[in-house]
Amino acid sequence: MNNKEKRPSIESTKFNFSRLASSIKQNIRSVKQGVLLSGLLSIVLGFIIWIFLRDISQIGLWFVLVGLILLILLGLLSWRSILFFIFGRRGRYGLNSSIIFLSSLGLIIVINSLLYWLVSQPNQPEWLRVDTTATKQFILEDQAVKVIANLKEDVKITVFIATNTPEKAAGWRSIEDLLLEFKRRSKKVDLSYERIDPELDPSSAAKYGVNYFPSLVIEGIDSRRSQIINGRQGTTIFSEQDIITGLLIVSQIKQKKVIFLTGHGERDITDFDQTSKGMGLIYSDLMTQNYKVLSATSQELAILLSEENIPAVVVIAGAEKGFSIQDSAIISEYLWMGGSLLVLIEPELTPEGIKTFLYKFGLAVGEGTIFDMASFVAPKPSYLQLKKTNGQILPHEITKDFDVLYFPGSAYIGSTYSPDTIPIAENGEPFVIHVPLAFTTLESWAQKTQENETVKYNSESDTLGPFPTIMLVEAISEIGKSPKEKSDGTLAQTSIVVIGDTDFASNKYSSSAKNADLFVNSINWLAKDYELITIRPKTAAFRELVLTKSERDFIRWSGWLLMPISIGIAGMVSWWRRR
Repeated sequence: MNNKEKRPSIESTKFNFSRLASSIKQNIRSVKQGVLLSGLLSIVLGFIIWIFLRDISQIGLWFVLVGLILLILLGLLSWRSILFFIFGRRGRYGLNSSIIFLSSLGLIIVINSLLYWLVSQPNQPEWLRVDTTATKQFILEDQAVKVIANLKEDVKITVFIATNTPEKAAGWRSIEDLLLEFKRRSKKVDLSYERIDPELDPSSAAKYGVNYFPSLVIEGIDSRRSQIINGRQGTTIFSEQDIITGLLIVSQIKQKKVIFLTGHGERDITDFDQTSKGMGLIYSDLMTQNYKVLSATSQELAILLSEENIPAVVVIAGAEKGFSIQDSAIISEYLWMGGSLLVLIEPELTPEGIKTFLYKFGLAVGEGTIFDMASFVAPKPSYLQLKKTNGQILPHEITKDFDVLYFPGSAYIGSTYSPDTIPIAENGEPFVIHVPLAFTTLESWAQKTQENETVKYNSESDTLGPFPTIMLVEAISEIGKSPKEKSDGTLAQTSIVVIGDTDFASNKYSSSAKNADLFVNSINWLAKDYELITIRPKTAAFRELVLTKSERDFIRWSGWLLMPISIGIAGMVSWWRRR
């Protein structure tokens, strides 16, 4: 009985065309489903390869192309089903949704393309470029934009750098971002750039005399003047300041003289030992900003003044002895002629001649060394830490964006006149104006360490703070002397910056925090090179997200599962309500 039931009937063995057609349709449907699945998987896999495996991104594009071809073939084979799906009752609703989606997507693409085109234009609207990073990593400083606006000829920048390693390639991308920003900001003249691999084209490097890599050459197209800027190792190969300096030199902006006075125990600007008290590193910083830095005695300065060859700034960096009345008179004459002066004090070693000279401008150098128990670098209370968060650093062009300064030993600078008692010129302008830029805290005092090595406040012999440690003076004359009238009828102006410490600018400490910036910004301000103030290498703000294991697991699993599950549940609820 069972065997008989399993035998095929005579009718079933006969040829049946309708049965064959039905079987073929089912097989074709299975093939179409396979082609659809293969096409979609090929496109998804291609995008994954193209996005995440950049070394074989070409293969990813081939996968996408194969997937598109499979979908096109499927569309040709199933055109009737597609038309029914589109123009059926459900299809019309889907078609409306698709039109809305494609229209929105097209509008987004058009707006994005328009914005991209606007950004690439030399005369782009300012509102298009907004840098939201904490240290403004991707836009130029206002001072740099002013320098670019003053260029008188087209400029070409040639960068000699290889890109045969990931580190070098990353370095070139960073340089290109910076140069592209310069190019965008140059609206009056054409500022172009190109990269040359010195390993593949050594003759071009030899043509410019470049023998160190990476380097860039800034060249004036008309004047053919050029300046070579050597790069540095690390993430910031070239800074904004490097390019600005090269542009200033190529544009033949007149070099301003900065003279370091010698002959009284001042610091040596030719000493480049990084652990010494010399100031060779500061000298290098000034040279990179197109200053002509010289050293001279008081007598040599007097000769320059007699020839009306007036330096932009004179620096007295830690004079300790032998500052005579004659030296003071020469500096007074220089300031009376409109010069500017930077004085760095050496605590408890400052000559009387310096103190007497500063007294003419209403300033007094405090006796002793400052100790600050509330803000110092352990274990030395005399190693001052001046912090903006403590309110110790006041806002000014010189101290802009300063967060902390370190003074290894400082005297204080005081005013000997109150503002009400300072003489006033006929035009109503006061002879001198004092502007303090930094203070110690309330828990500071000044103590003569040469007489008492014990670090302890003595109410009978010590002076209680807080104290100014940086004092700025704007003056038209010494107190007790008549102002000098210039040929245009205005009064000659002079500026002085007095800092209670010298070691902060030494090779040993200049790299600490904003110490070097304080010195260089002071020179910029005194020389009236305001466009150079604060153009310093930008550091990327480091923001680390510190998580516990449970917090990390929550973020991981919620990202992997919570969103997909939530979307799936929402879809199921929607389907259940509409079924």
